[in-house]
Amino acid sequence: MTCLSRRRFLGTFGASVCLLDWLSADLLAEEPASTKLSEAAERGRRFLESLFDPTFDLLPEYRGSEVYWLFHDNYLAAKVLADSNPDLAGKIKGALARFGYEHSGKIEIVFGESKQPLPFRQYELIDVKKVDKKIIKTEIVTETILKGWEGYADLLFLAALAETDPQPAQRHLEAGMKLWDGIGFNDPATTKLHRYATYKLALALIAARKLKVTLEQKPAILEQLLAMQAKDGGWITDYDAKRKPVGLANVETTSLAIIALSPQ
Repeated sequence: MTCLSRRRFLGTFGASVCLLDWLSADLLAEEPASTKLSEAAERGRRFLESLFDPTFDLLPEYRGSEVYWLFHDNYLAAKVLADSNPDLAGKIKGALARFGYEHSGKIEIVFGESKQPLPFRQYELIDVKKVDKKIIKTEIVTETILKGWEGYADLLFLAALAETDPQPAQRHLEAGMKLWDGIGFNDPATTKLHRYATYKLALALIAARKLKVTLEQKPAILEQLLAMQAKDGGWITDYDAKRKPVGLANVETTSLAIIALSPQ
């Protein structure tokens, strides 16, 4: 299981999903209008803003959580809020600096900011600081080479983003898309957890956009991604084989969904 799946054990919770009126039967095979995607992304940004905790100038992992992740969560939140709410984004970036972690080494691949993205290395989750019952955590990259990553959809899409050579980048994207089973990306993490990860839908769209590839599966991926947006605007972490939401809306999944839906 990859570290991007580290928080798939939040527990199974029934979640109320916003079933958007415009996803009517005649649109299921079509890409939703860009205005609708923008509206969904904007609702996601409002969800992130609502989670901001001025005590730490950070967002908790999900509403009500006492865990605050510097990477990936708050790094991603600062990125997606940079244009819409630069003041809030600046406070989050300032908090990352105060806690001594302005870099991680993996998730920055999405923005081309990882200094040594490949080869993938093993990741470690560490505690940064505890304040009463609240805890600040982050993910760091170790020096140990990660083996077996080629079987995981998320890492294949990240590899496609990280590669500077178009040919291997294309191969990584194609390998990731082979894991699409019509419902989601079915890799070893999906098999182990018996659920599909929402953020992998977003990563597929982000990687395809960077490589300027039009995916045949894009309408289905978009449909499933949009269906995972909850009423409060956040994106729910997982869903089962019947497309039923599993888990809660969290910062990491919501941020990646916003990036996938936003024009670049």
